[in-house]
Amino acid sequence: MRHAQSADKQHSQQDKDRELTTSGMREAATVGHFLKKNNYTVDLIVSSGAQRAKATATVIHGILNLPSEIVINEELYNASIRNLMQITTGLDDDFKNILIIGHNPYISYFAEHLTKAEIGAMETAGLVSIRFEISNWLEVSEDIGTFENYVHPSIIE
Repeated sequence: MRHAQSADKQHSQQDKDRELTTSGMREAATVGHFLKKNNYTVDLIVSSGAQRAKATATVIHGILNLPSEIVINEELYNASIRNLMQITTGLDDDFKNILIIGHNPYISYFAEHLTKAEIGAMETAGLVSIRFEISNWLEVSEDIGTFENYVHPSIIE
């Protein structure tokens, strides 16, 4: 998933510190309610350390009422496909359904890398669902995932 809409960077503000806009909060909630309404199982949320990603994760975590804590992975900020692959293959096998929240362009590239589907640049709060027929996260590799769907708030609402 790509984080929800964030405010423009202010003078002297670090990019990682950009907050969600009011629209971004609504986008995150829309996706959270979509996941809940459509019975998506999420065992764990792994988020970039950027404020906008963490806020997106927090909104969705609250709507889904997950028992697990959000895992913040600083490597998701400015992550390449290689970084994203390392993060994914290093996931705890006790968690079967993972929601990773990151940033464009690499989160979009990663979804395409895993599925070979043509997704393009994900919109803010865009969510790609990918199914894997694997027994552990170490088995994740290029073109092993099955693209299920791509949704974003403007098509959910």
